[in-house]
Amino acid sequence: MKLKILGLMLLLTSTSLFAGKKIEFKEADTNRWVYVLKNKDIPANELFKFKGNSLIVTDVTAGYIRTQKKYKNFTLDVDWRFLKDKSNSGVLVHILPNDTVWPTCYQAQLKAYSAGDIICMNGLKATECTNNENGTVVKMNASNEQPTEAWNHIKVISKDGTLTVYINGKLQNKITGMSVKKGYIGFQAEGKPMEFKDLVIK
Repeated sequence: MKLKILGLMLLLTSTSLFAGKKIEFKEADTNRWVYVLKNKDIPANELFKFKGNSLIVTDVTAGYIRTQKKYKNFTLDVDWRFLKDKSNSGVLVHILPNDTVWPTCYQAQLKAYSAGDIICMNGLKATECTNNENGTVVKMNASNEQPTEAWNHIKVISKDGTLTVYINGKLQNKITGMSVKKGYIGFQAEGKPMEFKDLVIK
C-alpha cells in the first residue's frame, strides 16, 4: 500500500511539473499557427517551413508566424541561428490584434549584434521605454551571440508586467510596468534564411 501511495505521489508530482508545457514546432501542428506575410501573393508555406521540431524561415518576403492562443505569465525557450549571413529577426510577445507587418507588441530582438534588445512596438509602454524614436531598450551587456550557422538560445520570461530576456544563458535585458500583459507569441521573418528549433512555452 505504501509503495502504491508513493507511486501515486510521484506521478502527481511529475504531472504538475510538466503541466502547461508545450513544444510548438511540430510538422503535424502547422494549422495551429497564424501566418502574416507582407507579400500576400506568396503562399505561407514558402516563407515558413516546418521540419521535425524546427521552423525554417526563407527569404521570399517579410512577415511573422504567431500562435492562435494568447499567453500571459509564461516562460519561452527557443534556439535560433542564421543560415547564411547574420541578419535580423525577433521573438514577438503580447501581440495585439489586428495582424499587420509589423504588429503592436513587445519584441525580444534577435538582430545580429543586438540580440537581447527589447522594442516596445507601435506605442506600447513600459517604464524603461523612454526612447520615443523607436521604443528600443538596449541590452545590458556586450553581444554574446554565436557565429553564423551556430545555434543560439533565448529565454523570455513574462511575469506580471515584467519582461526578462536571457541570451545564451546571460541576462541581457528587463523591462517593467508593461502596458500590455497578455497576447499572442510570434517569430519574425526579415528577409534572410534562418531557423528556430526546440520551442517550449510553459
